[in-house]
Amino acid sequence: MRLMPFAAMLTVAVLAAACSKPPAADPAVADASANKPADTAAPATDTPPADPPKTIQPMGKIGADQVGKVSPVPAFKGFGEHWSIEIQATGEMNHKVDLTWGSGTEKASGSARYNGQPADAPSTLIVLSGELTGKDGAKPMTIEISRQECTDDGDNKHLQSVSVHVDGMDTFKGCGDLAMY
Repeated sequence: MRLMPFAAMLTVAVLAAACSKPPAADPAVADASANKPADTAAPATDTPPADPPKTIQPMGKIGADQVGKVSPVPAFKGFGEHWSIEIQATGEMNHKVDLTWGSGTEKASGSARYNGQPADAPSTLIVLSGELTGKDGAKPMTIEISRQECTDDGDNKHLQSVSVHVDGMDTFKGCGDLAMY
């Protein structure tokens, strides 16, 4: 009966030794390094070479230079009767804006910037200012996104309402959905 535990311990010891033994060098690799000229061979060292520092930030993180500079509008889609707007943050406080109206027949693109909360505005209001470029050229634009419930023509509820003011055009009013961080 004592041989059984001894055999088990011997097996464990042999397996542990086999697992800890470094693998044998691949003969093809050894031959390739033997044929290298002496001046191109890497010097032998006991420590492996250090990895270069990584400078890529993980997605979804902000850098130290962006703290306090993140727009409250990462993305927004709004619409009303015969019009729609898409807003996408492009970095810091800047945004790309695409406006479509006239049941899709008219389109313009531009940029807008979040300049912070206006002093006299309620905390539920987000204001973006910029310029919209269409077939008639560039025109000043102001987008107001209000954090108040809005019901569209199909009786669907949205958490935001939106007004788009472009010089020389009627004001676009409707509902929208703000992306959240």
